[in-house]
Amino acid sequence: MTPTPAGDLNDLLQQPAYSLLDDEKNQVLLPIIRNQLDCAIANNHCLANFFSKLHLSPDEIQRLEDVPPMPVQMFKYFDLRTCPEDQIEKVLRSSGTTTGITSRVPLSKNTTINQIKALKGILKDYLGEKRRIFLVIDHEGINNPMLEFSARTAGVRGLSIYAKRVFYLMREEDGKLVLNLPVIEELLSRYQGEEVYVFGFTYIIWSTFYNQIREKNIRFSFKDVKVFHSGGWKKLKADQVSKEYFSDEIARIFGTGREDVLDFYGMAEQTGIIFVDCECGNKHVPNFAQVIIRDPYTLEPCSNSEVGMIEVMSILSDSYYCQAILTEDMGYRVGIDDCPCGRKGVYFRFQSRIEKVEVRGCGDTFRE
Repeated sequence: MTPTPAGDLNDLLQQPAYSLLDDEKNQVLLPIIRNQLDCAIANNHCLANFFSKLHLSPDEIQRLEDVPPMPVQMFKYFDLRTCPEDQIEKVLRSSGTTTGITSRVPLSKNTTINQIKALKGILKDYLGEKRRIFLVIDHEGINNPMLEFSARTAGVRGLSIYAKRVFYLMREEDGKLVLNLPVIEELLSRYQGEEVYVFGFTYIIWSTFYNQIREKNIRFSFKDVKVFHSGGWKKLKADQVSKEYFSDEIARIFGTGREDVLDFYGMAEQTGIIFVDCECGNKHVPNFAQVIIRDPYTLEPCSNSEVGMIEVMSILSDSYYCQAILTEDMGYRVGIDDCPCGRKGVYFRFQSRIEKVEVRGCGDTFRE
């Protein structure tokens, strides 16, 4: 058992994020993942039990789709740490919006560095080389070091790596989010000609920011703007707000077009990897990750256009089981290597959350 070859991973992180053809990428990822699984099994008896019950050794794995996927809800009930405990610097917690129970994602220094490099490579593909002014549709208090390190905090901190200056467009008042009008007025008077990028969680943008800024009839006019947003579609769909309508309305506020409002798919358990809409509306998988769509009944890989459960694979972490995580989301693969936008690899679309998911058997295997 040896650590992941640093050269291989570092080489991937230094390349353009979507440069490898899918077959090329799979050949690079497989030996790295096998090596990481050896380390994971050596450091975690739950994972050792998991592989033992499957009668599987990492060196027997010949294809990425044969790596056993871990149901994401296992992060809520088990310690999936894969490195010595003294290497853990912080623990990221998910929002727990579905069950009220949060996932615990242990992060080592090396994992955090890899995640930052990966996210920077993804953002570079959409923003270019230059740093920009970063507008956060949230309040500054989410960065309070006394608070738990949440997915909400991680999202803002992660995307801030491209920022030359950060502005928070909301503030907290009596426990509620309201417009940060002094900051907005400063932006309107001094920064209208700047290149900016914006981030917010979809539901916060729509339910709070959009309603309040529309009431005040405020419109921005920046030189160039990209609006990144994620999460909350379940609530918006309940309010009968379509993705197209959301994008049109938010684009109008920021003085740009629908194509600059970029939804992305991401998860606390795979921090560092976000799957951003391209100009064709597809979500692309970077060089250091893979996405497999699995049949919810057989777990066999699906073909193009077949709806199934989204599995996200990654090589970024040495501190928890990131190599294959089966999400509670449904989607479908659109194609491989041939998106008109020019990005290589798998591209897919998110469809919906799975209602009241319960994966049986895996937890019992861990406990034994």
